[in-house]
Amino acid sequence: MKQSDLIPVINKGFEIHYFSKKNQSPALFKKYNESAEKFSQIESLFQLHRHDVLELLVFLEGECEFFCEGKTYSLKRGDVVVTPPYAVHKANVRNFDTYERIIISVSEHLMDDFLSSSPSMKENIVYQKTQGSHVLHLHSKHFQDIISLVQEITNRKKTGEDHLSFTLHYLLFQALQVIFDPASSKPSLSNKDELDQRFVSILEYIESHLTKPDLSLDTISKYFYLNKYYFSHYFKKNMNLPFYRYVSLKRLSFAVTMIKQNQISIEEIALKCGFPDYSSFYRLFKKEYHLSPKKLQKEYKNLF
Repeated sequence: MKQSDLIPVINKGFEIHYFSKKNQSPALFKKYNESAEKFSQIESLFQLHRHDVLELLVFLEGECEFFCEGKTYSLKRGDVVVTPPYAVHKANVRNFDTYERIIISVSEHLMDDFLSSSPSMKENIVYQKTQGSHVLHLHSKHFQDIISLVQEITNRKKTGEDHLSFTLHYLLFQALQVIFDPASSKPSLSNKDELDQRFVSILEYIESHLTKPDLSLDTISKYFYLNKYYFSHYFKKNMNLPFYRYVSLKRLSFAVTMIKQNQISIEEIALKCGFPDYSSFYRLFKKEYHLSPKKLQKEYKNLF
């Protein structure tokens, strides 16, 4: 089973990244020119991973199937993929020669500021979540508006206007308003497979019980009146990850965020994130990230 990497993105603020063959290092593609599949196995951005930020993928060109929390979407130009913090996701790209997209990563801190300033945006995001899809397909005019706003942000950053954070944040705020406005998009028909309602309920149950140490295969299968062996197979089939690994990854993601905040001891963090004790947390953390929790905390302190 492939690992799901947590990719630390930002502390506060936002980042914008373009991806296309023309703006990537030629050596990178030359090294993995055997096939797109070989490249995607090695490049961490195309393996199962998760972020502690809101991630918006603005799809421009190419052939890409996007997996997020048990659903797979065949993307087309005009799609915006909304990946919430800690969601396990992966982009399967068929041909990197034609693949183009923009990634907008927004920290939880900045997103909270935006939502506190705009009750209507908050309502629109809640509405978007109720639609059960991570993909919005924008009307062509609104999609072009997003590209123009992102381009203006990028140009301003290139000319050294990073210090004008209000202007850059306001431009991003405008882009988010367009993306989440229900009038900007139409229902996405790109779902490759729909999750059944029972599995949606299972994911919601896991999310609400994630930090409770008694969340186990036994307890959740009993709650949904399913044989635990059937449940184990059913979950893996829908999520592409075993149940225990999925829960562990989600808990570790929360732990990484709390370690970065550096407000309570790592031992307390382990318990607050649902691990039965520090030793089991330490073992899983070291296995997943190849360093100890305290070393991560120290390295993050040195960055800021």
